[in-house]
Amino acid sequence: MNTALPSPTPLTAEQWIAFHCSPFMQGVICIILPMLLACVGLILTRRFVHQHFLRQHHDMAGPFFNTMGSIYGIFLALIVSNTWHYYDQTSSNVVQEARYLESLHNNTAAFAEPFKGQIRSLLAEYRDSLVKDEWPLLAAGASSPRSTAALKKLTETYASHQISGIAVEGLFFTQSIHNLEELKGLRASRIDDAETGLLPFLWIILISGAALTIGFSYLFGAQNFATHAVMTLILTAVIALAFYTIVTLDFPFAGPVAIGPDAFTKLNLK
Repeated sequence: MNTALPSPTPLTAEQWIAFHCSPFMQGVICIILPMLLACVGLILTRRFVHQHFLRQHHDMAGPFFNTMGSIYGIFLALIVSNTWHYYDQTSSNVVQEARYLESLHNNTAAFAEPFKGQIRSLLAEYRDSLVKDEWPLLAAGASSPRSTAALKKLTETYASHQISGIAVEGLFFTQSIHNLEELKGLRASRIDDAETGLLPFLWIILISGAALTIGFSYLFGAQNFATHAVMTLILTAVIALAFYTIVTLDFPFAGPVAIGPDAFTKLNLK
């Protein structure tokens, strides 16, 4: 199996978690760890800040917390919604890419031998390289040199072909070139989607907003520590689940909801 060259740019924290951690470890980092940190912060706050001081400001803290939570919740929901939209778009693009590959195969019925056999052989070779080589590499944000070479050879074969004077062959040849270019564009988008995550700037905003929101919850002087801890952990878990969702959907070819090559394996390119 061919392996891609290492990326010249360092991985972001989100990329490292998505590419190098199992789904279980991703859950630990994105959900369990923030909950533990939130619990430690609450314990320290309860230890060093007198409860009488906190209870004096309940009337002010409540409205402020509601406003802050609403603003942050809307921002977090927007990020999750956009991430899901791009994941769904990537899934649709994979299906469309497979359809273009099938269309290229079907269009060869209008071509004479040996060109017809050459194209069908190259299409099958490209499909096999995607399923066997490229898809495992997509989980690490990389592409397959074998698939790139197969696609290049397919393009060169079309470019060197001299069409006959038959009108039907010319029409199907023109349509095939269009489908080939569309296929190459969708593959480029798929590879880009496999390695591109949320902007680090947005992660800074998300994490800072989460820290401020959870930290603000410490300022309520609840008499029962266990009740206060449970509410804080629930708040942290909701935010952390949103983070886990973002990390999982940001890299659609890795993790528990990875998009598989089923659209290609179902093709009959004989």
